[in-house]
Amino acid sequence: MQTQRGLRIGRLFGIDVRIDWTWLIIFALVTYSLGNTFAEFRPEWDAELQWGLAAASALLFFASVLAHELAHSLVAQAQGNPVDSITLFLFGGVASIQEEPETPQGEFWMALLGPVTSFFIGGMLLLLASATGGPLGAVSEPSDIIAELEPVRLMAFWVGSVNVTLGVFNLIPGFPLDG
Repeated sequence: MQTQRGLRIGRLFGIDVRIDWTWLIIFALVTYSLGNTFAEFRPEWDAELQWGLAAASALLFFASVLAHELAHSLVAQAQGNPVDSITLFLFGGVASIQEEPETPQGEFWMALLGPVTSFFIGGMLLLLASATGGPLGAVSEPSDIIAELEPVRLMAFWVGSVNVTLGVFNLIPGFPLDG
């Protein structure tokens, strides 16, 4: 059995959830990037709103990464493969699954459910962003979207868009991606 890395922050469905120290780097970079973007395109918002929204968006993004890894883990558990932990780190997340699935079908479903989860979260958040203030299709430039949306709708739009992108990216065949 491998040694556990990272700080244990909780337990879901019998699986330890951990954060590697490198997660702090990417969390800080995402928050910094979003905070500066909000400051540039929404100068009328006070700094607390700009940076609070940036940090909340980054946390929701990582909650989405955790949900993606949890989907893999729950499929593995359903197939009888124990899961030690999920660790969030610099490049996303990784589930520590003790055994490989016994069949190609088992491997397929375990790999597929992560991206499906990302697509579902992304779709629901984009639907929420659209439903709470009208369709977003009329806006073509990202800077226009930032300039037009109120804070919660903007956060839903950003986290939703990133999840759809994460789902697509993870379908690319190649280690360590899900495709």
